[in-house]
Amino acid sequence: MRRLAVLLLLFAPLAAAAASPDSASCEVAPQYITAPKPLDSLKAAIAAGGPVEILAVGSGATTGANGNQPDGAFPYRMLDALRSALPAVMFHMTVRGGRGMSAFEMFPLVSAQVRETPTQLVVWQTGTVEAIHAMRADRMRQALRAGLDQIRAAGGNLVLVDPQFTRALRANTDVEPYETELQQISALPDVVLFHRFELTRFWALQGHIDPERAAPETREAELTRLNVCLGEALAHFVLNGAGIASP
Repeated sequence: MRRLAVLLLLFAPLAAAAASPDSASCEVAPQYITAPKPLDSLKAAIAAGGPVEILAVGSGATTGANGNQPDGAFPYRMLDALRSALPAVMFHMTVRGGRGMSAFEMFPLVSAQVRETPTQLVVWQTGTVEAIHAMRADRMRQALRAGLDQIRAAGGNLVLVDPQFTRALRANTDVEPYETELQQISALPDVVLFHRFELTRFWALQGHIDPERAAPETREAELTRLNVCLGEALAHFVLNGAGIASP
């Protein structure tokens, strides 16, 4: 239980937002922001000038659970970057989920949202809670496949977001079964995978952004940088999938 508590703490969202880091601090290699296939629904909505309806669903890293300013979580930073890149397009985002939620528990939230509101893009962050609690990977697959079917039927695209890299997660859990499931689902039509694990591992091992090893007095600022840079990278990724060269 103590190990699980430590892991969950590492994935807790930032407590407060800070100023955005300069653009150089968020530079990423092209492979991390290149979508492997088109996001046609998103492209059409952007071409029409919007509104572009986005659903972001996930655990605490997505919703900003327990934070004083949850709009500092990476989906909100993605939204900021999209609006900055395309100021003439109307973007709206709904966030669902919560800390400790698995994909199986998120499925009803996704289902209800896409049934009620035409949604062109769903960003679904998952795999971390499943890995920490050693849940069945096939159950995650079933939930994601069912969610994808409903998203596709509603005319939307799905972007999966895999776990965030930390040394504690890698040392104490087996992430591989969940990564394998995410990779396999991302091979299906209308879905792509944003490789958060590989990107955050690169940042950490290069000493670029590493909240896990930040001093206590700088950890909040480092978490802010991480969320800003993840949000910007994800915005570049989805715009690339929509056939738009982001600045």
